[in-house]
Amino acid sequence: MDNSCDSSLPWHVLQVQSGQEEYVKEYMTQNIPGLTLFLPKRIILERRRGKLIKTVKSLFPGYLFFTGILESEGVARLHKTSFFKKVLRNDKQEYAVVPAGEMDFLFSLTCGGDTVDVSEAAFDENDRIRVIAGPLKEMEFSIIKVDRRRQRVTATIEFFNEFREITLSYDVIEKC
Repeated sequence: MDNSCDSSLPWHVLQVQSGQEEYVKEYMTQNIPGLTLFLPKRIILERRRGKLIKTVKSLFPGYLFFTGILESEGVARLHKTSFFKKVLRNDKQEYAVVPAGEMDFLFSLTCGGDTVDVSEAAFDENDRIRVIAGPLKEMEFSIIKVDRRRQRVTATIEFFNEFREITLSYDVIEKC
């Protein structure tokens, strides 16, 4: 059964060394059975030698989501990799559970996969951005900054009881 987009399950968060999320995910897949892992990524447009290219980066650098039972034996295995830091916990020192609504939002951004795609946008006559299609359409209300040169927007989302800024890319398709 694929649990990768089931927000009704209790989802937890591992903190790992930034840039090593994919390595830890692969290590867990091979060494800790019974867990479903979710590593949300984003496609970012980067300018190299004057051309825009697409690169894939972690949406939340240093964090990896999982659902399932992670017992002390599994945590001991995780400590064998130098990239594992901790499992986020609540006030009662239990594994913190990401609220279902926040996981729903993440799953809607990634459209059932693990990658947030580039949105399509246009600018109106007052140079305000208008998102036409893609994941940013859901987030248009929370856009706080637009970088037209790099074709990126910064939006604020509430995640794990904190407001976080995430940066996503857009393609300009037309002038409104």
